[in-house]
Amino acid sequence: MRKIVLGIETSCDDTSIGILAQDNGKTEVLAHKTFGQEEILKTWGGVVPEIAARNHLQKLVPLLRSTTEKAKIELSDVDLIGVTAVPGLLGPLLTGLNAAKTMAMIAQKPIMPVNHLYAHLEAIHLTEEVKYPYLGLLISGGHSIFFLVESSQDFQVLGSTIDDAAGEAFDKGGKLMGLGYPAGKIIDDIAKDGNSQAFEFPIGLKSSADCRLSFSGLKTSMRVFLEKNPSIANDHSSDEFKDLCASYQNAIVSALKLKTRYAYKKIVELGFPKDLPLIVGGGVACNSAIRKALMQTYKNVKFVDPKYCADNGAMIANYALINSDKAIPFPECLDLDARGRFIDKKEFSGKTSQSK
Repeated sequence: MRKIVLGIETSCDDTSIGILAQDNGKTEVLAHKTFGQEEILKTWGGVVPEIAARNHLQKLVPLLRSTTEKAKIELSDVDLIGVTAVPGLLGPLLTGLNAAKTMAMIAQKPIMPVNHLYAHLEAIHLTEEVKYPYLGLLISGGHSIFFLVESSQDFQVLGSTIDDAAGEAFDKGGKLMGLGYPAGKIIDDIAKDGNSQAFEFPIGLKSSADCRLSFSGLKTSMRVFLEKNPSIANDHSSDEFKDLCASYQNAIVSALKLKTRYAYKKIVELGFPKDLPLIVGGGVACNSAIRKALMQTYKNVKFVDPKYCADNGAMIANYALINSDKAIPFPECLDLDARGRFIDKKEFSGKTSQSK
């Protein structure tokens, strides 16, 4: 029987809707469109929650019209609505959730509230066949987390950043260097022509022998370096600036490589095989140096397709579809609310589930 799922993503600055259809066990992406706010955010050098929420509100209806037209469906054809409910900026989350509840009320359909961190990793199923359990590495602008994933509902946090995420390290370091926002892609492109060993930058928690991450010290190190070498950041076409980007990026890549090794050590201690697949997702998973380094180190690594790495509606629809048995029926779903946080720090050593 054919099932159609619509997914809404508004956790931060990207407004996105994805529509999936499943028929006889085969899933197809019927439509997937995203409106990014990069041009707007360049003015502010980052995300301003209220501005982001207002832009989500303006773009959701046109995106809904565009995606349903492309998918050749009506809202009444949708069997399930998936929407990001946690984590993210509260204003943007509420904007998407209210849109989902409005659609549910019009069409009298159930809603599946989605943790979009889980959806980032589970997006691997859109293009790859991956069995559970697997080791998941989520690297994005706001989160850097290692998960042991035993099912689509069973995510155990093995280690997380204690301060900045990898994406923050790219963006904040790029801002110090005078690059635009978001800086991750810019640094990646410039670094391809640079020497990654030219300058030394620290690896956070290098000697901790666990899979916790830290990138705030790296950002501070960049600031100190530029204070001592102000001329390097003034010429973005110089070889030294290319070397600076490559060296800074290399510190992030090296930290992720090192901590992945400790994550594997952790899952062995928990009684799982040392050759579990490594699944890497999130916006920073598009970085070419990270992909190259992990592919050279781990033969069983799989990356989420780049078009599904950044926040997007397709991954939300996919997660809702996989977990459709957990959906909240109409009209009970109209009582749903958003949560800004992911999980409490005290839960980091235990298991989490979509219901928490």
